[in-house]
Amino acid sequence: MNHMAEFITGVVSHTPIWVWVLFVFLISRGVKARKPATVTLEKLAIIPSIFLIWDIYDLVIYRQLSVATIALWMAGILAGAATGYVLIKPTAINRAAAPRSIFRQADYTALPFMMLAFLVKYVLGVMSAISPQTLQQPAMSAFSIVSGGVFAGVFIGKFTRYVGVYFTAQPQETE
Repeated sequence: MNHMAEFITGVVSHTPIWVWVLFVFLISRGVKARKPATVTLEKLAIIPSIFLIWDIYDLVIYRQLSVATIALWMAGILAGAATGYVLIKPTAINRAAAPRSIFRQADYTALPFMMLAFLVKYVLGVMSAISPQTLQQPAMSAFSIVSGGVFAGVFIGKFTRYVGVYFTAQPQETE
């Protein structure tokens, strides 16, 4: 077996089970998002919550919390939230008759963003395990902080759009 295959096997075999469970969950949610559906606000909050909690955990565990760290992270959150907000067109959403629910058209951006966010966080996690000093270098640290904020922000922005339509639109019968 060559060194690269041994490395990949080692990385995959040392990945905690919860990471694979999360990966499968994200794929399933991303695939479901590709179909129009009536969804409760609580279900819509799951993905933004996962990425926000995961990112806050990474900040607290792996970073020195400073004004600069928080500023970078907030810049990432705001940039991501603005992106997520504009990705969801208000015309693609209606307030559903079901309690705390919206009817949304297919979201073809959910799966790619979830997979990209997962991949970046996974690679950064592997790098942290193999070479913790690499992620402490200023550029890598800034990339990790900002990218985590951007990905969490995208899902927060989408959720914000959904909630905004829910609170401003009249309930409509769907399906």
